[in-house]
Amino acid sequence: MNSESSRLNLRNIIVIGLFAALCYVALDFFRIPIPSPVGSPFIHMGNMFVILAALLFNGVSGGIAGSLGMGIWDVLHGYAATSYVTFTLKFGIGFFTGLIASKGNKKDAKSPILYLGIASAFFLIVGVIFLIIATTAGNVFDVVTIAGKPKQLVISPFLYIFSIILGLCLLATCVLIKNISIKMQYAILGAVSGIAFNLVGEFIFKVITLTLAGSQFTPAVLASAANLPATIINGAFSIVVALVLYAPLEKALAKSGLKFA
Repeated sequence: MNSESSRLNLRNIIVIGLFAALCYVALDFFRIPIPSPVGSPFIHMGNMFVILAALLFNGVSGGIAGSLGMGIWDVLHGYAATSYVTFTLKFGIGFFTGLIASKGNKKDAKSPILYLGIASAFFLIVGVIFLIIATTAGNVFDVVTIAGKPKQLVISPFLYIFSIILGLCLLATCVLIKNISIKMQYAILGAVSGIAFNLVGEFIFKVITLTLAGSQFTPAVLASAANLPATIINGAFSIVVALVLYAPLEKALAKSGLKFA
């Protein structure tokens, strides 16, 4: 192994360790509980550091850092039984963010405006649909029975508010696309892709867990949907903050010679 490879491997280890620690600290000290009829979801900044690591360095390093930092937090705080979900989803956030963002480094890369437009439309449609449901149903979507206890599934305003806000931000990106570098466009798309993976993955894992625990499929789906507001809030926050920090940090790393793929 040559010296350059050794330095690169050492840098990867340092990056993974640093961002794993940041993810752990962010999850441990910066948590805001979100009311939910199922589970105890909360807002945190851990996902933001996963995205930032993936954008600044590479998706694998970011994913491993997120898996270790937040996975270890789960193990040490009574969530060991479901820590495999955290290990999987956090790695996915970093991996897909880095995978998509890296395409912006190619010399012949073209604007991903189509995909940014699709993402914008998706979040806007989701937000509007839940807004209509919440308005017509008086904020109560349904009453379901889970584990023998009646639970009232409430559509939180955060669900549609943050969906619409994120959709509008992506729409603004499409409108101002000519003023945004190709690299930043792919960074935005990468961050959205990573959070989308986490959103879908968390929903699917929750449905499977509740179904295996004895819940019927429809109540399991509705109960899993109750945790979406916290996931969407975390996702929107993570995307915006990570991208704001990414631009200056990326330039600083490039000038210092610490930037590596």
